[in-house]
Amino acid sequence: MLNKIGALVKRREGKRLITTTNNPFIKKYRDIRTKKEKGESMLNDLFWMTLSQIKGIGSKTLINLYENYPHLSFENYETIIAAIRGKHLQGKLQPENIKEARKRTEKLIEQHEAEAIEMIPISSAHYPQALRLIPDPPKILFAKGNISLLKADRKLAIIGSRKPTQQGYQTALKIAKTFAKKNYTIVSGLAKGIDTAAHQATLQVVEGKTIAVLAGHLQQITPVGNEKLASTIIEKNGLLLSEAPLGKPLHRADFVRRNRIQSGLSLAVCPVQTALKSGTQHTIEYCRIQERFLFTPSPEPAEMQEEAVEGNLALIEAGTFVMKDKEVDLTLEAEIEKVRKRLKEDHDRRFGKRDNYPDQLTLFDS
Repeated sequence: MLNKIGALVKRREGKRLITTTNNPFIKKYRDIRTKKEKGESMLNDLFWMTLSQIKGIGSKTLINLYENYPHLSFENYETIIAAIRGKHLQGKLQPENIKEARKRTEKLIEQHEAEAIEMIPISSAHYPQALRLIPDPPKILFAKGNISLLKADRKLAIIGSRKPTQQGYQTALKIAKTFAKKNYTIVSGLAKGIDTAAHQATLQVVEGKTIAVLAGHLQQITPVGNEKLASTIIEKNGLLLSEAPLGKPLHRADFVRRNRIQSGLSLAVCPVQTALKSGTQHTIEYCRIQERFLFTPSPEPAEMQEEAVEGNLALIEAGTFVMKDKEVDLTLEAEIEKVRKRLKEDHDRRFGKRDNYPDQLTLFDS
C-alpha cells in the first residue's frame, strides 16, 4: 500500500526527488492519519490521567511507571502490571480501580473543559520536559491560556519579596524586560511585589511571554487584587498554571509546593529580593535540588540595610552568580545554556522521543 502511495507522490527530475503535496488522495490520507494519531494520543493521555486519580499512586510512582513502562494503556496494563514485582502496586492497579478512576477522570475533564481549562498529564506532548525531570513532578497540570508556552525550552523564573524596596521593584521590571526581549518565557507566581513586576514587565514587551504558577486552582486567584493581572496574562497570550483541580481547598503548604513548579519549569531562577526567611527561600532550595542555575542581582548601596535583601547578600557571600548591572551578559547566558543542554540530554536519556508519535510517512511532509 505504501509503495503505491509513494508512486503517486514521487517523481524524479534528473537526480532530484520532488515530493508532491497537493494531491487530493494524499491530503485525505494525511488527514486520516492525523485523526488516528490524535485519537491515540488522547486515549493515551486519558490512561495516564486515570492512573493519577487512583488513591495511593503518587507523583513519584507515576513518573517511575511512565519512565519504565511508557506504552502502558487500557488495553495492555493487566498483562504488564502482572509482570511487575510489588503486590502493593498490583493491588492499586486492579481493573475495578482503573474503571472507577476512569469515570472520575472523565467527569474531571468535563468539569475543566467547561471552564476552558486544559488538563495536561505526565504523558502529554505539552508537559514541560524540564518539569518532568524533577523528583516529584505534578501528576496533572491544569492550564488556562496559551499552552504552547509549556513547550518553550527557554524559561526563567523571576521571583522575590512581596514587599520589595522601590529600587527592588524597578530592578525586577528591568530584569524581566531584558530577558523577555531575549525570547525567554518569564515564570513567576502572581504574588504581590516582585512577581507582579515580573509579569507586568513581560507583558509590556512586544510578544513577551509569561506563565503565572498558582498555588490554588485556576478559579481561585490569589492574592486578592491580582485578578485583573491574571486576566491580562490570558488576554495577552500568556498562561495560568496550577496542579490543583477545581474545587480543591487551598492550604498554606500549597504555596510551598507551588514553588517547586516555578523552578522546575525553568532553566534558571533569579530571586530579585529575598529576606532570609521567606517563601522565596523555598524556591531557591528547590532550584538547588533540581540543579537549575541560580543568580541574583547585587543590591544597591542604599539597600544594604534592608531586610528585603538579606537573603541576596547571603547568596552572594555563598558564591552565587551575580548579575552585573541588571544586564544579561554572555557569561550568564552561557551558564543558562549549559543547563538547557543538560536537561535536554537527561530527558532524552530517560524518556527518549516519547513526546511525539513516530511519523513513518515522512515522505508526505512538505
